[in-house]
Amino acid sequence: MAFPPDAVRVASLTLKQITSSLRVQSPYSFAQTAYDFMGGMWAAELVLAAVDARESAAISGWIASLNGPAGSFELDMAAMEYDGPHGAISADPVVAVAATARAQALVLQLARAGDRALPGDYLTLGRHLHIVTAAEDPTAAFRQSVTLWPRLRRPVAPGDPVAMRAPWGSWALAGPETVLSVSQARVRTRTLQIREAL
Repeated sequence: MAFPPDAVRVASLTLKQITSSLRVQSPYSFAQTAYDFMGGMWAAELVLAAVDARESAAISGWIASLNGPAGSFELDMAAMEYDGPHGAISADPVVAVAATARAQALVLQLARAGDRALPGDYLTLGRHLHIVTAAEDPTAAFRQSVTLWPRLRRPVAPGDPVAMRAPWGSWALAGPETVLSVSQARVRTRTLQIREAL
């Protein structure tokens, strides 16, 4: 599904990173063991800005069209208060070297000298949102190796597009219920629990 209607404006955001790693501890010796099952996903709580009756109707129709968590939609990070890459990105890069699903390392082919990704930058690859956790200096051939979270969802090939200037992700409602709150002053607000659509 496409992006939400224009009436959907984010008033506040709580973005969560969920991993499948854990640390267990012996009740006898207190020795600890960490397990990394290599899973990771995004979740968020969106509080939508107050809207008028017409905009509220458009939002209600859009939410109903999702059919609870069965439907998915795309949400850009600008709507989630992201101002763009912290590094200098003049044009969106592409994948420079093939990588397998579940890989953390990615090599970007940057557009020109001076372009670079920095830790904390978001990017979209294959409809999924990732964050850069580490970045090496770009080479003379404008290639830059970065480390991502979560791991790649699918294999990538040279030339695959990478959205960095306007990253977005595929999302779904986290559960079957949504709530509309209307005050006596007719202020209409909604809070949506969403998860990455895998």
